Amino acid sequence: MEIVNTGSYSRQNNMDTLKHFYQLACPFWRGKGSLKAWLLLAAVIGFSLAIVRVSVYITAWNKDFYDALEQFNRPLLYALLWQYLGFIALTVGFVVLGNWLRKILVFRWREQLTQHFTQMWLAQHRAYRLQTQPQGEPDNPDQRIAEDCFLLADKSIDLFKYFIMNAAKLGAFVVVLWQLSGSLKIDIGGKTWQLQGYLVWVALGYTLVCTLATHLIGRKLHPLNIDRQHREADYRASLLRVRDHAEQIAFYRGENSEKSRLSRRFAAVRDNWYALIGRELRLETFSATYLRVTQFIPIAAALPLYLAHTLTFGGLMQARSAFGNVQDGFGWFMDYYKRIMEWAAVVSRLADFQAALNGVPTLAATESPEPTSSASIQFNQLVVRHNRPINAQIGAGECVLLDGKSGAGKTSLLRVLAGLNAPDGGSVLIAGSVLFLPQKPYLSLGSLKNLLSYPSATALPEDSIRAALAKVGLAQLNDELDTVTDWQARLSGGEQQRIGIARALLHRPQVLAMDEPTAALDDASAAHLFALLRQELPQTAMLCATHQMVLRQRFTRRIELFERA
Repeated sequence: MEIVNTGSYSRQNNMDTLKHFYQLACPFWRGKGSLKAWLLLAAVIGFSLAIVRVSVYITAWNKDFYDALEQFNRPLLYALLWQYLGFIALTVGFVVLGNWLRKILVFRWREQLTQHFTQMWLAQHRAYRLQTQPQGEPDNPDQRIAEDCFLLADKSIDLFKYFIMNAAKLGAFVVVLWQLSGSLKIDIGGKTWQLQGYLVWVALGYTLVCTLATHLIGRKLHPLNIDRQHREADYRASLLRVRDHAEQIAFYRGENSEKSRLSRRFAAVRDNWYALIGRELRLETFSATYLRVTQFIPIAAALPLYLAHTLTFGGLMQARSAFGNVQDGFGWFMDYYKRIMEWAAVVSRLADFQAALNGVPTLAATESPEPTSSASIQFNQLVVRHNRPINAQIGAGECVLLDGKSGAGKTSLLRVLAGLNAPDGGSVLIAGSVLFLPQKPYLSLGSLKNLLSYPSATALPEDSIRAALAKVGLAQLNDELDTVTDWQARLSGGEQQRIGIARALLHRPQVLAMDEPTAALDDASAAHLFALLRQELPQTAMLCATHQMVLRQRFTRRIELFERA
């Protein structure tokens, strides 16, 4: 399968990435509670700078140690060894504390991002409505919320932390290296030139050349990493789909078809993987070469000073250490190039997801925000699909059939009533608390008690739950209220619809809208449960779409959908 190349990581890409990152980061770093976040970040950076300061001391220690080693100064050598152990203890303490605070900060930022995207995804029914947009749903919203939010926080703080550390290294060690360099005499065309701090210039020039080469080799990692996240998430989603529909697949004997589909998904992962590791092979080959050469460059560059006896052996070792730290400071972009590309890919995915969520049009509210003592559903010239406008009102205690031939738009009208879709014309308004019963009830993972209380976030009284189960013919489940299992897989279609009816009895809504609520039940059971609803909820305004003949005579009146002429 061909790997799509979305182009080089251009200047415009850079600006877009930074703009998107700013938009994603602002709510956490400038919102409520941001002071604590800045204090944590300051502490993390403080420990990082302390590590750099200890590194400066160790560089000076190198000179003293190797000079003492050259002079066989035993007492000084032992004292310096104890001093080095102290430096190690300080470094370990700073690293451990800094990493501990960094992890706290990362999780707090992840928590804010997760809550932000979860709220946006679930508000205004966007989780459903994204799937119906002309441009389609962004791939794998679950992965973007669960994984990309963490990666953005983790990689952003890491990159910033090491950028500050490298900048501090550069500031601290460039002075040391400049002083060690002295001046180098260069004869060109019969003229002698004095180059001050030449080791610093060697480090800068070497880093610039290597940085340019790194960018030219690794610039395609950005689109490849975006593509990798997309394809990995698609493969995981396919596996979950098989798990969620294992019974249907088994009935169809569809295992071979699923295996073929999973193989195609995994082939996409494989092709991207080989393209990615091929590009990384080139980058890592260059990086490994660059790192080895870097160890040799300072020795070669400082050797003339040592041979001229203007630099001691300890000074040579100090110059090598200082050169490495200065080169690290200059080479931050090159050293972290791969991580930057991964970070940019995460920013792009979250920014695209946020743009898609913001792009879902806001729907007018169908439910009255004010509490009311009288329930009603009011249709005002409501047009759904290609049907004639509907003008009707359903009052408290009425039970109305939503009628029309198959495909006339009954489910579409109920979606408009629920605020899931916008009407093609007119409006609808619901007064009173409302509950919708779809044909296939949603059974969330958790205990049976919480499942029956849904959509309430807290469990309803157990006595009420037991009574409701008994009324709908599920009294055998009363001993399993605290059992946590996959109820969607365990209960039959008819039992699941009985759960839906039990929810209506428990929540006692003022308005009840139903779409084939008893289609999976036999006529006798359907008639019994429908009569139970009318008996238990006498003041509830009901609107129901059903094809079951046994129920059609039990409505007070009907609203029929007709196509426009």
